[in-house]
Amino acid sequence: MTPEEKKAIIEKATEAAIKFQVRDDVCARSCMAGLATQFDFIPKEMVTASASLAGGCGSASGSCGAYCAGLLALGLQRNATIEEELENPAVFERCAAAFTEYRERFKAEMGTIMCPKIHEKVYGRAYQLDNPADQEAFLTMPGHREKCGEVVGVAARIAAEMLVEGMEE
Repeated sequence: MTPEEKKAIIEKATEAAIKFQVRDDVCARSCMAGLATQFDFIPKEMVTASASLAGGCGSASGSCGAYCAGLLALGLQRNATIEEELENPAVFERCAAAFTEYRERFKAEMGTIMCPKIHEKVYGRAYQLDNPADQEAFLTMPGHREKCGEVVGVAARIAAEMLVEGMEE
């Protein structure tokens, strides 16, 4: 694969993820759906299931849903099966290296993986999405979908970069 082809895949996945976020406002699913447009090993059921991770995993203000979706996509590509790990426990270290790299790259850009801390960076204050008043304020603020789209774009881009790298291994 040429560098131009790699770049095109990454850009298309990232742009699609941002568009899904602006349209649907479901960060985790938007990230996964954007990645699925370019990586055919991601099944539609994974896109559907990833919606549960939105809003800091189940709207619980935990880890960023888009970040978690990127991790799942990497896991689909890179993680060993349970049987492979039982045969060779050291294989888990290879898998762990990928999710550790993804986490550190995301944190380098966003400063954290935690949804409320990302809110502070992007919106100037944290929102607790398991609090109905905070959730309403968050979801109705002007520019909310677009700003979350930027975060979704970061998660999708980093995951796409790593998925492209994984295709070559």
